[in-house]
Amino acid sequence: MSAENQGGGNELDLLTDFKKGYVYFLTGFQNLVGSFLQFLSTGLTEANKREILSFRKNLDQELDKSQKKIKEIIFNLDEKHMYAQVRKEYSRYFSRNLDEASRDDYVQFHLVFEMLRYFYIESKEGWIFLRDAVSNAKFSDPDFQTNALLNYRILPALERLNQLEIFLKRMSYILQIDNPNYLTEYKPTKPKFRDRVIYRLSTVFDENLYDKPASLDPEDSGIVYKADEVIQKENEESDKKKEWANQKAKLKEEGATTYIQAYGKYTWNSDQHYFFRYEQDKYLAEKALFKTAISMDLHLGADEQVLRAELIRSLTSTEKKNKSPEDFEVEYQNFLKQFFQFCENVVLMNMMIPNQVKYVFLFHLGPSHFYMIAKKFLMEVNTGYIHARGTDGKKVIRVIPGEYVKKHVIDYWNEIILPNVGEEKNNLALLKKLTEMIEEKYKEISKLTIQKYDELDEEIKNSKPRDLIFREHMNEWMGAANIIIFKRFVKNKSF
Repeated sequence: MSAENQGGGNELDLLTDFKKGYVYFLTGFQNLVGSFLQFLSTGLTEANKREILSFRKNLDQELDKSQKKIKEIIFNLDEKHMYAQVRKEYSRYFSRNLDEASRDDYVQFHLVFEMLRYFYIESKEGWIFLRDAVSNAKFSDPDFQTNALLNYRILPALERLNQLEIFLKRMSYILQIDNPNYLTEYKPTKPKFRDRVIYRLSTVFDENLYDKPASLDPEDSGIVYKADEVIQKENEESDKKKEWANQKAKLKEEGATTYIQAYGKYTWNSDQHYFFRYEQDKYLAEKALFKTAISMDLHLGADEQVLRAELIRSLTSTEKKNKSPEDFEVEYQNFLKQFFQFCENVVLMNMMIPNQVKYVFLFHLGPSHFYMIAKKFLMEVNTGYIHARGTDGKKVIRVIPGEYVKKHVIDYWNEIILPNVGEEKNNLALLKKLTEMIEEKYKEISKLTIQKYDELDEEIKNSKPRDLIFREHMNEWMGAANIIIFKRFVKNKSF
């Protein structure tokens, strides 16, 4: 079924605001509500106040609720908070903890869908009540009723909710939501994952969305690992359970903390970008992998044939088999230190940051964004993986230990970044100068990205919407690590 038939006219024409991002649409709604509140506080005559008295309480409650809900969603859509939500909720979606960006995108896409869906359900009924209350009330001034309340304020809000309804229908089609009452029921929806689907905002605007088959691809593939399974296994065995408790107690005695607050003196350098944490249980589960490790991928680049040959050699190598868990762990820690330096050098070179201000730049980049860059590089280079025996003793699992890496990012911050940054971290003028440099680099790389698009064959450019092509190639054209940096520092981004 085409978009025209599904929506009664080309429904994509009604979703223009969404093309600029979720936040753009929500901010427009927020501005409408704010303007309405301002009008109610300063623009009413005494007669107006009397005539809306019967529904004034409902009006105030609906406007206040909308403001709070929109503010909450925008807060949660912030990259830092969204990333944390995806990590927290991942295990509810997949029984296996594969390091695949498409699965992270899928989880994030559904979390955003649920936030917008709840907002729609909570708002639609209230705004319809207000429309009917105003339409049925008697006013001495028809213009106040028709224009000031209905045409300029209430109906535009309902129009935006109708746009949101269309948007949610397209999202639900992508997510394969079966429940036909998902726009009226608070019951959580159950999406279905398909390997070949791109779970990004751009997919919503695919003109052929409804023409594509809804058949599902297999949900699982590849070597797997789930930290929670390791935790459960440890808890089931009494001797290992005792050792587990001893490890946690030892960490507590040593004063180990699971987070870092790399704050400055002021509010502008003490927000969420300077805070970072890891989950201790999952860290300990990943640390336990060194006890059953067979080999590790600790290189800065190799093709697939080399990697496969190295794995075969490692499985039959006496030297590898004779390594102790401590040897494996020390080797991995040394690798992380070198890899973090590698990440530093790449981002500093890409952004053209002078060496004398590199530590203040990294301080403001923050540990969470640094971790995202490190994780992206590990996956792109296909390194940092631990090969270990699974909990059943038969399967070989292959995993990048995310929480273990997070813990060592915090160590890296405490040992390298913070001791070298000094008082310049509180220099707002220096931060602004660094931001200007990054914005210039963003403009430069954006021009190259547009050039890459212009160089595509006309057949490719005509096959999909321009925005969709850009989003599909953004990591390749702009650089995945660069995008992470731009999201941190640059306002009014186009991705």
